[in-house]
Amino acid sequence: MSFEERLAGAVRKAVQRSYGVELDGIHVERPNDPTHGDFATNVALANAKVLRRNPREVAENLVGALDAPFVREAEVAGPGFVNFRLSPEALWEELGYLLGEGEGYGRREPSGDPVLLEFVSVNPTGPMHVGHGRQAAYGDSLARIMGAAGRNVQREYYFNDGGNQIRLFGESVAVRYGGLYGETWPVSGSETAYKGDYTVEIAEDIAREHDSRLLEMDPEVALHEITAFATSWCMGDIKRTLARIRVRFDSFFNEKGLYESGAVDVVVRELAEGDNVYESEGALWLATSRFGDDKDRVLVKSDGSYTYMGPDLAYHRDKWDRGFRTATDVLGADHAGYPPRIRAGLVALGLPHEFLDVELVRLVKLVQEGEQVKFSKRAGNIVTLDELLDEVGEDVARYFYVRSSHKTEMNFDLDLAIKHSDENPVFYVQYAHARISSIFGRAETSPEELGEIPAGDLAPEERLLVLELLDFPRVIQNAAQKREVHPIPTYLETLATRFHQFYTVHRILVEDADVRARRLALCAATKVVLASGLDLLGVNAPEKM
Repeated sequence: MSFEERLAGAVRKAVQRSYGVELDGIHVERPNDPTHGDFATNVALANAKVLRRNPREVAENLVGALDAPFVREAEVAGPGFVNFRLSPEALWEELGYLLGEGEGYGRREPSGDPVLLEFVSVNPTGPMHVGHGRQAAYGDSLARIMGAAGRNVQREYYFNDGGNQIRLFGESVAVRYGGLYGETWPVSGSETAYKGDYTVEIAEDIAREHDSRLLEMDPEVALHEITAFATSWCMGDIKRTLARIRVRFDSFFNEKGLYESGAVDVVVRELAEGDNVYESEGALWLATSRFGDDKDRVLVKSDGSYTYMGPDLAYHRDKWDRGFRTATDVLGADHAGYPPRIRAGLVALGLPHEFLDVELVRLVKLVQEGEQVKFSKRAGNIVTLDELLDEVGEDVARYFYVRSSHKTEMNFDLDLAIKHSDENPVFYVQYAHARISSIFGRAETSPEELGEIPAGDLAPEERLLVLELLDFPRVIQNAAQKREVHPIPTYLETLATRFHQFYTVHRILVEDADVRARRLALCAATKVVLASGLDLLGVNAPEKM
């Protein structure tokens, strides 16, 4: 139990003893100014009307009735705040617990209903670009954080390998393939919808495997083979890039399988037999506006083909049928209109409104020397994620992507990303970890060899460092609850600053055995939490730099 929870419980009992009232939602937090104590509560101000007393009088009575052996001092401040300063013994005891837990500190065993987190889901029509990289880094880090917070989360990638864009992609590759042999390929639209150099790479791979044989076949049959080869090629390319950036999935799901299994037909037929569809202009419409959408949506077009609503609803119903009770989708900001209409369709199918959660990830701009970088050597009008990784490395990319809220647009500063100095935030955090490894090297011992921590007074820098370390479990829980990742790097940078301040003021390897043991324990605990926090972001914690 955290000190916030312990203090909230002690305050609740003090209120009950003083006023015979049982309060809920007692708020305890760390004050911004450390001179105000380790923790503070506004319970007297928030409940003065309920208790029918002056807030400062309430605060004074609570201090008098407080029974909390782990608190060294409680005092009333201002109009009715209560500030708490914990005993050194309690802090060292909790630090010992942290060291005993090791990499498991702040993490809970998964439990509860399963959650399916779907993210990235780039169409297999080309390489991943830098925008997809932000979704990948956010989604993978969120999965790690949710798992650490005790959520039963699984990760899934959905390949949209059906529909018109796949045919256009296949034709684009077919044009390149025909061109290798001086042949013109018949196309249904513009000459090529996809013009990146990677389409030439795919065409050359097809030629290596089939030579010119496909040009002698019926164009539709050949196009089917070319499209299958091209989408499989892209899936492989995407998976290699995901592995490179340390993003893993528990499952991959293909849209084509929904058609082959008849799942799309079943969903459309079930909706068509209900009371929430109607015909207009030769098309079949789903009355999604009845369930919160801004307007109704076409389900079956006038030519009898399905809109994207059919496979998307079938896919999400499949998630429900697999036992998931929350489906969290991570989508690009250009899909802002998607959640209401899909949620409406799912409600029309009888699923709960709260089943579908969606997180929208805003755009990324690559900036170098103040100018936006727009073009790729390989993909033409985009910069591929692989090209970014070649430039800045996996650690920097993962960290930079999640350092700001996914709900805001970000400028990816390439000039800062390539700096190997403490100006670069990821190196600043990693250097704290490496510095601690160096300290233990000089001490000729290891964190695992530390014994019981001898209690003693804490200098201001030591106290701030301990309190920051013990805040880690709360940070994990809050990030998971809000489905945010950026609080983790914010926390790690603060923790690294606390450590550097402590290290600057205090020598670690002193003669006094007790002081030396306590300071090495602080170093060991910081090392554990830094490594654990970086792992939540998919970033390495190096022993040397």
